[in-house]
Amino acid sequence: MATPDIDISQLSESQQLALQQYTSVTDQDVKAAIPLLQRSQWNVEIAIAKFFDGEGPDLVAEALAAQSVPPPRAARQENLQHSLLHGHTSRPRQSDSAPRIVPQADDEVVRRPPFLLALLFAPFNMLYKLFSTSFGLFSFLFPFLPRALRPDTTAGTARRANTAGRRSLKPRDASARLKREFEEEYGSNTLPFFEGGYAQALDLAKKDLKFLLIILLSPEHDDASSFIRDTLLSAEVQTFISDPSTNIILWTGDVRDSEAYQVSSALHCNKFPFTAVVANDPAVSSTNMSVIARVTGPMDASTYLAKIRNTISTHGEQLARVRASRNEQNFERTLRQEQDSAYERSLAQDRERARVKKEAEAAAAEEERREKAEAEAAETLAKVKLQWRKWRASRIEPEPSADTKDVVRIAIKMPEHLEAARVTRRFKGQDDIEKLYAFVECYEFLSDESVSTEVSKPEGYKHEFDFRLVQTLPRVVYEVAEGGTIGERVGRSGNLIVEQIKPDEDEE
Repeated sequence: MATPDIDISQLSESQQLALQQYTSVTDQDVKAAIPLLQRSQWNVEIAIAKFFDGEGPDLVAEALAAQSVPPPRAARQENLQHSLLHGHTSRPRQSDSAPRIVPQADDEVVRRPPFLLALLFAPFNMLYKLFSTSFGLFSFLFPFLPRALRPDTTAGTARRANTAGRRSLKPRDASARLKREFEEEYGSNTLPFFEGGYAQALDLAKKDLKFLLIILLSPEHDDASSFIRDTLLSAEVQTFISDPSTNIILWTGDVRDSEAYQVSSALHCNKFPFTAVVANDPAVSSTNMSVIARVTGPMDASTYLAKIRNTISTHGEQLARVRASRNEQNFERTLRQEQDSAYERSLAQDRERARVKKEAEAAAAEEERREKAEAEAAETLAKVKLQWRKWRASRIEPEPSADTKDVVRIAIKMPEHLEAARVTRRFKGQDDIEKLYAFVECYEFLSDESVSTEVSKPEGYKHEFDFRLVQTLPRVVYEVAEGGTIGERVGRSGNLIVEQIKPDEDEE
């Protein structure tokens, strides 16, 4: 199986044999096994020892590097006067940036099969593991056998050793599982475990300018249990880490989990228990997160705490200055935002007032235009109505004589604005009742000699009477719209009054 950097087919036969022997014993991922064998100069025994005991200094690499070391420079002689005049120069500190681990995608998480399916294939799985282990040991003991008779350890999906059958979970779920296992095995404690992935903890420490305390544990090592009980769970260590003033975010990982394993590889962890302190390094950039301290191996609580406290106190002042500077920047940014917001609110209020004023002016102008149009319409209507009344007055027939047959004698109480309070007049019985209404409407023009027959009827005008003729006892309303003749409606005689129709009654 090919790796991203090395193709298995490009290895020599001896290197492939060494790789098969190494993976048959350690069952390590091929991608990680090849670099380890390269660092061990393809020596299987050295590689196996590094896998189980942890990698120490690479003696071979140091020996090769020593051969290419340039000759030492002549020692520079410097006295006190030279130091005071020219000052002390020191090499710039190389920044060890904190690694960025990309969280594992959901589709890459290895999920367990259903229980019934796993139970069904359990015997086959056990037989396969037993056969592959035995055959791998057989090929290790007899390396001279042909390749066709030796198992291909590089075939299939490369995987890292997981002897405990640990289920792969998402970073947040793996952190919660580690906290739960920690409490079940070692009891309750006050350590503020960060319940999330490494990437989330790193982002939070970067955002809040806090220290990220990374503790990597490997339960396969004998010192893990004693380190946790005697050092990590000691009262002084728990008190220091839990103190909010120390600004510590505690992230703990089990290297059997995928994310913790990636973190250990990125931090070049070669000895457990492993502790690293990560914090913002303004010397590199305002956003750089660097590893400022590493504490490896077992040690007593006082020594461990002294190293962590010394690192935090040394870097704490610098981090406090950066935090104060960032708080000042945030305050200035917030102040500008509040000022901009106040200006926008004031501008919005001015715009709203201008809009209301403009709408009020437009409404007033519209009301004035409407009133003017209504006044003009009313004036035009009054002129047309006056013209119609004069025209209709010229068309009213004279009062019939007393000896005329079928005559109706009617007494009418006129409106108050007319000079005549009560008028008595004879009408023909066969005349339409509209002539009775026209007589009342045009009464004031009947005695006016200026009204002549030359007045024309307004075109397109339909006159509507704004009054009704009513008989009081009993009350009878003679509506003009109901039609009929005067004789049929009123009879031989009648006493009528004129009632004005109010606008609201007209609308009803």
